[in-house]
Amino acid sequence: MKFKTFITLVILTTFLMSVITTKSFTQESKQLFQKGLMAENGEGNLQDAISIYEKIVADENAEISVKAKAQLHIGLCYEKLGKTEAIKAYELVLQNYQNYKDEVQVASLRLSELRIEEEDEGLTMINLYAKGSDIAEGTMLDNSSLSPDGTKLVGIDYSIGQNVAVYDLRTNQIQLVTKYEWTNENDGWTYFPVWSPDGKEVVFMYSGWTENSHEIKVSNLEGKSHTIFTNEPNAGQLIPRQWSVDGNNILTYIQDSSGFYTIALVSATDGSVTPLYKTQWDEKFIKGDASLSPDGKFVVFADGPKDNLDIFIINTDGGSASKLSSYPTNEYKPLWSPDGTHIVFVKETKGESLLYALEMKEGKSSGQLFLIKEGMQNIDLVNWTEGGVCCVMSLDLHDIHTLPLDPETGLPTGNPEPLDYTPTGSNTNPVWSHDGKYLAFLSYGESPKVVIKPLDGGEIRYYPILAPGFWELSLWDLHWLPDNSGIGFNIMNPMDKAVAYKLDLSSGKWQDWILPLDGWTRTDWGPDKNSLIYTDNNMSAPGLYQFNLKTNETKNIFQVEEAEWYVFRNLKFSRDHKKIVFFLNDAKIILYDFETGEGGLFVEKYYAPTFSPDGKKILTSSKSGMTILSLEGKILNQYDLKQHFSAGTRIGSFDWSPDGKQLVFMTRNLLFETYLMKNVLK
Repeated sequence: MKFKTFITLVILTTFLMSVITTKSFTQESKQLFQKGLMAENGEGNLQDAISIYEKIVADENAEISVKAKAQLHIGLCYEKLGKTEAIKAYELVLQNYQNYKDEVQVASLRLSELRIEEEDEGLTMINLYAKGSDIAEGTMLDNSSLSPDGTKLVGIDYSIGQNVAVYDLRTNQIQLVTKYEWTNENDGWTYFPVWSPDGKEVVFMYSGWTENSHEIKVSNLEGKSHTIFTNEPNAGQLIPRQWSVDGNNILTYIQDSSGFYTIALVSATDGSVTPLYKTQWDEKFIKGDASLSPDGKFVVFADGPKDNLDIFIINTDGGSASKLSSYPTNEYKPLWSPDGTHIVFVKETKGESLLYALEMKEGKSSGQLFLIKEGMQNIDLVNWTEGGVCCVMSLDLHDIHTLPLDPETGLPTGNPEPLDYTPTGSNTNPVWSHDGKYLAFLSYGESPKVVIKPLDGGEIRYYPILAPGFWELSLWDLHWLPDNSGIGFNIMNPMDKAVAYKLDLSSGKWQDWILPLDGWTRTDWGPDKNSLIYTDNNMSAPGLYQFNLKTNETKNIFQVEEAEWYVFRNLKFSRDHKKIVFFLNDAKIILYDFETGEGGLFVEKYYAPTFSPDGKKILTSSKSGMTILSLEGKILNQYDLKQHFSAGTRIGSFDWSPDGKQLVFMTRNLLFETYLMKNVLK
């Protein structure tokens, strides 16, 4: 049986001692327990410490809280001695002291580790989060990686803004490192956090809300940060991937003004840049990825067309890159082992994803490629510590459903039915054509496309989406033109510019326009097919704007009066294009009338609004599932739509059919787990 290092146990002991000082117990028990701690940690006499703790546990007069701590420390002492008695000691904590959550929590963690190591010395996957943890609920982090000592995860938290945060695996608590706020225009957002080699700092990308600029920042865990590098004006993202073992450099993807990324070393001290390799990658997110060897001499990375990535290696002192692997399908996400003797990477073949390893020596392969694990679909390799490979498994399923409605009341006349379309799991943003003859939606399975499905059972049409940087989760405003001649949407391109796309259905051709604003937006087509209505989140003039597709001129048509920082969502016209509705980030729905020029707050605490066919009612998402409101804001009807779906299912993208007889909507089921893969090379 293998056991954790002495350092790890000292960390656990220190944590427990901090808990102990907050509890009260009898003076005699306190003195005896302190004597045990002195024998355990001060003198290193573990057998004497065990004897003292056992006396406390056996004493009927000892306070039960002290006995719980003593029983736990019996396990810690046995574990330091490398004895299997540790398992039994931890089991007794769970059995006899269930009400003492601090002790139970640590005993559970240690027990799970010891059992896994005792039962399986081979490849093992350990879930690093507590059961039930969820990004949406704020109990786990996005884009997370494991600290060098294996005790914490760093990632992104979305509770008050998009912030770097640390999740402590011992306490299951999240601590914000940065504290940027959604509602503060002068703040910004963060992403791509990476640990320093000593685990005392993190490096991450920062971007302001209202400025198209990107910085690399370094912060300690208490939130004291500084900028080490700022990308050139009009350039794109900075993606830190790994901090060198010696602490001197940060392996980073730097996006230039053309959208392409260069792999570079950025000095952690003065921010100077050493370019290594310009990739063929110009998408928003890097699928290929890169890893720096422990000695800092080599970088292994994936590059090539996005459907045929190969593994390359390059010397950090300069020179050209050479291929380590070349197969007809993708090889990507390479990681270097902590001892520098191997790299691992994911290889796709015949619909499967496999984890392979290759032995390395002095920057060259020195052995045969060998298989480690099958079933690596939807698994992202993050980082490799002494404890194992940290990896993230994600499954994000989007499906479309229809619901029969009573046109008068808006209440269901039947149950939700999944849309008759395959493949499932990757279909979003359903919208009826204004004449009610077609349903359009986005399908992003093998390749993204707009699907036009006739309601009379005719032939389905497909239109590939040719939008650089397209990402399905960034598209929330698929809309038909008023005359049904086309359909379109907007996305953020790889340079973080909002771009509107319009598909002409008669020719099958796309047109695009860069919109005159900073940051992301929501759109719908104007009353005529030559204009686009968009939102601007800029605090100086937040509101609705009309963009002329022929002249590229823009004008403000409605401005939010409150001097607050807003994020606009779910922009949607009525069928007659006389009214428009949207909601703000704080669940305030705004209604604007184009005929009268009047607009303002409609209702609060509702989301995802859509008009009834006659424009006299608004259907919204609410805690009850769905709520139908009059234009005066009066509740007309409510229905618990969530009763038809499993717990955790998210429901949105409502669209009421022109004949009033059907509601179409999207469901989303997100499974997101972070694992430690142990004994990778055994």
